[in-house]
Amino acid sequence: MTTSKDSLKSRIEVADEELHKVFHISKKEIAFAVALLSFYIVVLLFFSTNVVLLIVAGMSFSLWLTFRASHWAIDGLETLGIYAGISAYTIGVLSSLASNTPEAVISALTALRGITTSQPDLVTIAVLSVVMAAGFNIILLGCVVVISARKEGLLEVPVEVVKDDADLIRWTIVAMVLLFALGLLHYITAIITAIETATPIVSIPLPAIAGLMMVISYVIYAAYSVSKKSPRSSEFVKPHRTKRTSLILALIGFVGIFIAGYILTDSIERIFHFDPFSGLGIGLDQQIVIMAMIIGAAGAIPEHGIALIAAAKNKAGIALGNTLGGTTQVLLLIVGGVSFALYPFGGLPLSAAVLLQFVTAAGSLWFLKRAMTDDQRVDIFEGAMILLMQAFVFVLILTPI
Repeated sequence: MTTSKDSLKSRIEVADEELHKVFHISKKEIAFAVALLSFYIVVLLFFSTNVVLLIVAGMSFSLWLTFRASHWAIDGLETLGIYAGISAYTIGVLSSLASNTPEAVISALTALRGITTSQPDLVTIAVLSVVMAAGFNIILLGCVVVISARKEGLLEVPVEVVKDDADLIRWTIVAMVLLFALGLLHYITAIITAIETATPIVSIPLPAIAGLMMVISYVIYAAYSVSKKSPRSSEFVKPHRTKRTSLILALIGFVGIFIAGYILTDSIERIFHFDPFSGLGIGLDQQIVIMAMIIGAAGAIPEHGIALIAAAKNKAGIALGNTLGGTTQVLLLIVGGVSFALYPFGGLPLSAAVLLQFVTAAGSLWFLKRAMTDDQRVDIFEGAMILLMQAFVFVLILTPI
């Protein structure tokens, strides 16, 4: 009997160890996740009329699942890339795409909910959240520099970090400045027309062809950059799990991202209808911005975690490269893709908040690139200024106009 119990205990311990190796999740976190899921299911089944409880339960579980599912998707893709023998740069691109998936999924589901239920405010929240996600990536850039340079006061930038993405950063800066100029010219023309004809001023959407060209430009650059990198043999980097396990892990990760996105979108809609801000004297426009910021932050959580953890472990190249790549992806691939996909439904409006974020992104990328290329290093002051610049813009966006 004792031998049987010992054998069962041993098998359980082995299973726990294997589970931790695959999902990188401790027993405490499993218990925490089960508690969150149970709380959400119980509230959904028995307390669905309690809006506050439902929002808290949905937001709590979806944020945890967003964070974990993204890590699983990234881990699975990276291991599959090692098996395929592709370059480290290509794996980095795939990893960055996976970490940006939540932004795309959450904004797309929110926009779809707004279109199918005839709630234009939800569509506005969705498209603005994509731009806000770029803002949180800018904040991440500053945090990565500050954390990486915390000991010596400066961060030595690896040559490959600047070399790999320099052209793409320059193009992203130009694209953001041109979009800002387009919106500014429109508003100048609209103001003159409004004065002459007494008609209201309305914002214009980002042109569909411009959004498509932003997506194409990123795809072309990524394909060209990948083709320049030599394949890496699996003899030098051994995968730490089987192909089957890696594939399952990636699939579970992406499915988890979609489930988390659906729950989070439902929670955001409930918050918007519950209207907890009206008692604080916050207008509708500011409520939309706040909701967009919540979604943008939720979508950026996985990438924040990955980069900040790498920075804390003194892996500056990984942290900075992931953050720069993620920022350009959000601005070109996701913003461009969303604006093109939603153009028949009104598109991505070049509102004052969007234009302000575009020009801030351009300025922050220029500031960081200039700091990296002049002496191959970024100091803690430069990182703090990038962080404060974006925080200042968020304050301005939240200010009623």
